[in-house]
Order: sequence, then structure tokens, then C-alpha cells
Amino acid sequence: MGDFVFFALVGFVAQLADGALGMGFGIISASILFGSGVAPPLVSATVNAAKIPTGTIAALSHWRFGNIDTALLRPLAIGGVLGGLAGALTLSHLKGNLLTVLISCYLLLIGMTVILRGLRNRPPRPVRSGNASLIGAAGGLIEGIGGSWGPIVTPALTGAGHPPNRAIGSGAAAELCVSVAVFVTLALTYFAGTWAPQPGRGLLIPTAGLLAGGIPAAVFGGWLASRAPRRALTIAVGLLTLGIGTYRLLDLFLH
Repeated sequence: MGDFVFFALVGFVAQLADGALGMGFGIISASILFGSGVAPPLVSATVNAAKIPTGTIAALSHWRFGNIDTALLRPLAIGGVLGGLAGALTLSHLKGNLLTVLISCYLLLIGMTVILRGLRNRPPRPVRSGNASLIGAAGGLIEGIGGSWGPIVTPALTGAGHPPNRAIGSGAAAELCVSVAVFVTLALTYFAGTWAPQPGRGLLIPTAGLLAGGIPAAVFGGWLASRAPRRALTIAVGLLTLGIGTYRLLDLFLH
């Protein structure tokens, strides 16, 4: 019961951040699971399983408040699904420390770019569909590996000058497609015997807890993204990205 309540609280806070900033649910949930010693395939499967229902509600909320750009959504989703399939299939062959350093350096760079853009209050400019596909593929790859779509996609779209509410809403809708693809891929590889859960660890309690907390918070995501000031939201996205990158590097080198 204690674990369930804990994961419910994590799910609520993470999804609330995800709805407002376009990132948070995957990175917070995955970090806690990784920190508990859960194997990477099980982490990705758990996070993406929880993201399917919460992502559905979040996407509907963003659609209701006009945060989804369909022209941006299409290439993001296609690139994301392809990247997610690649990430899920190669998950067990990646070197964890090297991957952490590469992702953290990327987050530090893009975080500073987004913060500067917000401080200068530059006007938005459209993101080309080809660029959006590449951004989606990169986010999907990381999503398949560790359930962290938001820190890759949202800052990249915002850093390119896309309106934060559209970047967040379109990214959330595309993430739903990616989560379904990643979870199905991991489920198929599990049944094929490619990987197996650790003794005493399963999907049920963490997934149920994340859902119990994440679903109520997902309802408010579209409203938060549509109401928050563009400049403040841009800077908040940058700060969160910078913080995640710094935390990951410190955690790696201090341990």
C-alpha cells in the first residue's frame, strides 16, 4: 500500500509538470525507478504503460484548449514512432553511462538556448516538417530507452521558436503514439524471451500508482499550458531542462 501511494504522488506531481511544461512525467518516473535498481527494459515498459491512459487524457485536454498544431503533430508522431521502435529494440545493448553523459550534455545546451530565447522574448517562427521529424525521432529514441520524450522534444521545439503551448500540446499528442509503439514493442520482446523482469519486481504496483496520480493531473494539463504566459513558460522549460541535465551529470559522477 505504501508503494502504491508513493507512486501515486509521483504520478500526480510528474504529470502536472508534464502538462504545464511538456516534460516531467517520464523523466521523474523513470529516474525514481532507475534509482530503485529497476532494470532499464522494465523501467521503459512501466513508464510507457502508464503514459498511454494519462497521455490520452492529456492529449484531449490540450486539444480542448487549442494547444495542438496538426501540421506539427504529424511529422513529430511519425518520426517519434520510428525512433521509439529503434530505442526499444536496442535498449539492452546501450552503455548506460555514455548515454547519460550524451543526453545530459544535450539537455544543458538546449536548456541554455531556451532560457536565452525566453529572456530575449524572440517571436516564434515555424518549425519545418523535416526538422520536426528529426526532433520526433530523437525524442522517440530516448523514449524507447528510458521514457524521456519531453526533455528532448519540448525544448527543441521551443528553442526553435515554436509557441510553448503548441510545442507542449503537439508534443503530448505525438508522445501518446510513441508510448503505444514502445510499450507494444517491449511487450513483444518480453514474450519472445529477450528480457525478463527482475525477481520480486513487476509492472502492476508502480504502473497502477502512476496512473492513479497521473490521470487526475492530466485533466489540468491543457488548461495550464494555455494559460501560462509564453515568456515565463519558455524560461521555465529551459530551467527545468537545465536542472535535469545538471542533476543527471552530478548523479553519475558522484556515484
